[in-house]
Amino acid sequence: MEDAMPENRLDAPADYTEEARPARVSYTLRYTGLPALGQLVAVAVAAAVYTVLSWLSIPIPSGITLVSALFIAIGFGIPFALWFGGWAFVIAYLGNFLGAGLLSPQPLPLPVALWFGTVDLIQLGLPMILYRLLAPRFGVSSIGKDVLTVRGFIFFVLCAVLPNNILGGLYGNFILVATGTAPASTLLPGWLVWSLSNIVVTIIIGPILLRALGPVVERSGLTIRNMLN
Repeated sequence: MEDAMPENRLDAPADYTEEARPARVSYTLRYTGLPALGQLVAVAVAAAVYTVLSWLSIPIPSGITLVSALFIAIGFGIPFALWFGGWAFVIAYLGNFLGAGLLSPQPLPLPVALWFGTVDLIQLGLPMILYRLLAPRFGVSSIGKDVLTVRGFIFFVLCAVLPNNILGGLYGNFILVATGTAPASTLLPGWLVWSLSNIVVTIIIGPILLRALGPVVERSGLTIRNMLN
């Protein structure tokens, strides 16, 4: 992938030098300032797409209040989170607060929607943090470009599919029950439907977007390399 070609390889081009090596982009959680205008536009577009997809996903009923049987948005949200660093929290909150809460076909009261918006801070934020902290240590791409390799896919499942969707599903259904939006009897079935459907959607859509669009977003200079820029 981006690994440089060693200079001592016999099949290396004669004019290959250290300076000619393609640099591997590093991604961190450091704060080094605000992003460029183009990056802000990319984040805004991602937030709008995630909000609309969240709104479109909610009408697909599962029989449990505000739990979609097919939450397509999560498959797009995970790549957005890996590409845009700390802005994943903004994308996640707006998408869930507006698209899945305040503007849903069964709109939540404002105080409930404000709390419900925090669910996707887990579902999108946790993968972003795990990738930025652990990906370099395990030799995989910090933005999931190698997700279709064996190592990259296993890392993706363990860091961006299972923990965030399982914890997010439990937390989201707890909010619905705690606020009286859904009866207590729906906590377990709601958690199962939410988690399992999100896991399936993330595994199907996430790798396709990460592999096909991740390199393009990075080459265009739109990825957020540090926390916010």
